[in-house]
Amino acid sequence: MTYLLGIDVGTSSTKSEIFDINGTSVSIGQQEYPILNPQIGYVEEDPEVGWWYALRSTVREALKLSRINPRDIIGVCISGTNACVPVGKDGKALANAIMQLDNRSARYAEEMRKVAGDETVFKITGNRIAPGTFMAPSILWLKENLPRIVEEAYKFMVPTGFATMKLTDNYTIDWSRCSTTLLFDIERKKWSDELCSLLDIPVDKLPEPHISTDVVGEVTANAARETGLAKGTPVVAGCMDTVGAAVGSAILDLGDTFYTLGTLGRLCYCLDRPKFDMRFINICHAIEDRWLAMALMHGGGLTLRWFRDELGSYEVTEAQKAGRSPYSIFDEEAGRVQPGSRGVIFLPYLSGERSPIWDPNARGVFFGFTAQHKRGDLIRAIEEGVAYSLRHNLEVFEDMGFKIDKVRMGGGGAKSILWRQIIADVTEKRLEITANLTTETVGDALIAGIGVKAYNSIDRVREMVKVEQEVEPNNENYALYSKMFDIYKRLYYHLKDDFSEVSSVTK
Repeated sequence: MTYLLGIDVGTSSTKSEIFDINGTSVSIGQQEYPILNPQIGYVEEDPEVGWWYALRSTVREALKLSRINPRDIIGVCISGTNACVPVGKDGKALANAIMQLDNRSARYAEEMRKVAGDETVFKITGNRIAPGTFMAPSILWLKENLPRIVEEAYKFMVPTGFATMKLTDNYTIDWSRCSTTLLFDIERKKWSDELCSLLDIPVDKLPEPHISTDVVGEVTANAARETGLAKGTPVVAGCMDTVGAAVGSAILDLGDTFYTLGTLGRLCYCLDRPKFDMRFINICHAIEDRWLAMALMHGGGLTLRWFRDELGSYEVTEAQKAGRSPYSIFDEEAGRVQPGSRGVIFLPYLSGERSPIWDPNARGVFFGFTAQHKRGDLIRAIEEGVAYSLRHNLEVFEDMGFKIDKVRMGGGGAKSILWRQIIADVTEKRLEITANLTTETVGDALIAGIGVKAYNSIDRVREMVKVEQEVEPNNENYALYSKMFDIYKRLYYHLKDDFSEVSSVTK
């Protein structure tokens, strides 16, 4: 038996999962790391102590649990979250990574707009100018605020490319993550000399672009010692986490739609031609002649993790006593609350928001709670607020003419049976729950398999991705949620100017 290794360097944790050649999970290792907030609006992570340490640890854990010979792993693929990290020629990070949740580069996004222009950038890259989510404004921030770091930088890397470089010593980036730099010609699949020149960003400081399935190197002797992998194991270019989830959900053809509820929420619609809209992030797929229109929502599992860490000490303590997850206790508390959370509405904008409002100043809000409300009301309101943000984006997709009858769902949040039903009821969409919820890592493994020619065609992927359950919406709940959703949308527009003002005061 031969095996494939999928690794996902996520926003809050890294997962390493080994699969057999038929796509069956053999073992998994997972490790969290801190999200750093040195000041309001700043979101950073340590690539060395965070990502690389977690990758080494989780790969070793997965290998130990699997009891397989590392030489039987025939391919590795890494997916990852989005960030900008300057790296030296020695392969070490020169500073903490500026994460996609970070809003410090808002002023530099405006400067980019003046220099390059919205229309020019959109025509070349298929994307709007925005801070955090895209690399170029972060590089401009680094140039002004940390010029010595920029001078020393050999390459500006993303998490996937950084981790792949640690394994192979080669500085590469995949097309999907190139798509989120605002420096990449999304149709010609090459760095844009025009944009790099306008922004004075040297092209030679950008890594070499590849389609996700390209083999870009092999595990080095040093990386083999640190991870337990066999020296010489092929490593492909990898992909952004969303693309890994798309492949792991068999989202491959025009109209296929999926929603991944991880740390962030990601709704994607598969395109067979570049039909782009500024309200979404538009990216290259892992396969030729396919693109994904992605609605990125900061409201996802991050919201419940925040509640767990800051307000959930009771659930954490009870979970430890019972040997359970605190999230299962959250579900029990929220499950005792009627739909609508007894009038509490949550705006899940804990790190600003991307699609569809694109407002870095947006803030989280609990609206409508009283002294009579309980913890369960707030927990359910959080889950409903995340579902409202999804519905908001689905409405925009459908206004564009995208026909969506069903949504395939994966990610850690899909483990919650309650949250699944809330999402189906709020959106009035039938959900297809994949048998393997870690869609990023299974997608990574499948991409590695394609890259090393273990699979003859993409049709093999369709055969291996199974739907375990279908969730039908409750029409009565949908009617109630529609009224709450109207209030949810109005709340943001009522508060928009206040969000901006409080952001300027607290900078």
